[in-house]
Amino acid sequence: MVLMYDTILFDADNTIFNNFDIHITVTKRILNDLMRPEILAEDLHLKWDFHYFSEQKKTFDEFGFCIDRENNARSLIKALNEFEIDIPFEQALDYWKYMIEEYSEKSKPFVDVPEMLEFFAENKVKMAIVSNGDFEIINKRLQKAKLEHYFEFVVAPCEEIPLSKPNEAFFNKSLEMINSTPEKTIYVGDNPEADIMGGNKAGMFTVLIDRDDLFTELEGLEIPNKKIKSFTELKEIFS
Repeated sequence: MVLMYDTILFDADNTIFNNFDIHITVTKRILNDLMRPEILAEDLHLKWDFHYFSEQKKTFDEFGFCIDRENNARSLIKALNEFEIDIPFEQALDYWKYMIEEYSEKSKPFVDVPEMLEFFAENKVKMAIVSNGDFEIINKRLQKAKLEHYFEFVVAPCEEIPLSKPNEAFFNKSLEMINSTPEKTIYVGDNPEADIMGGNKAGMFTVLIDRDDLFTELEGLEIPNKKIKSFTELKEIFS
């Protein structure tokens, strides 16, 4: 098979890994530690999620990148403040251990992922993960699922690589690391702004995986070259 594309870069969360309800479990563990009722978990989770993305954007706009565990701690503090609960940054950062434990143990690849990774590997397609998430958590999940051998590397924001999606430079750095070009590369992700906008700016063929039909009206650089509901639809690009 002669392939038009020889490289695929993937997002991690909600693209390869299904994280359904895991963050609620983390939230409950924190509330238990703080001796607060679990009934607050849903509301705290929603506020934490809101502050997470708000803080992420603010940090990205100011510094050009955002480290996930630090942003997680800052946004948790803001969410807890809405319930008149104050904790220091060090304590919020320490709760990251619950994220590592729960996500490493319970976050599984979607059922359609392993088959497609094997298909690409058989066809000598180079693969890597480019994520705004946490390097350690992503690697632990890959190892547990026995998928790590499919990927040449995992790259995530850190002090050594101070970049985040949708920064075009993050995508270009990934291309440099995997020794490919935008014209030969597909980027697959679930977030129209971080994944699709960034991939489009970098000149890649972008694929939005929207398993639940969440995105029906997209504009400008958030419009992907292809929208899919399942990983198996990626085969159509190579047929």
